Amino acid sequence: NAHHEGDRYETSLRGYQEAALRSQQSLSLLNFGQSAIFSVGLTSIMLLTSNQILAGTATVGDLVLVNGLLFQLSVPLNFFGSIYREVRQSLIDMESMFQLSDTKPNLVEKDTAVPYNP
Repeated sequence: NAHHEGDRYETSLRGYQEAALRSQQSLSLLNFGQSAIFSVGLTSIMLLTSNQILAGTATVGDLVLVNGLLFQLSVPLNFFGSIYREVRQSLIDMESMFQLSDTKPNLVEKDTAVPYNP
């Protein structure tokens, strides 16, 4: 019986690990996509600002301003992605916990049972 329970635990653990790995891979892909889009956007804006500097309609300070502003806007993206993943996982764990607490036991103690005091 203990061998059977160990096998069931290993199967459940393996399934959880595979799901966690898929979740991490999807988050990594999301972060890569966000970074790629941000990098293309930043490069484009920097090129546009550089052209404005060459045309005399902007200064080097404007280039620094644009660069700093875009970096400050990008930092919360990864933070919000991580928070979303953690909240989602917590809600899934809570749902599993409530399902487990609603499970009725197969063995029910009799009303006349004597308390066990080792």
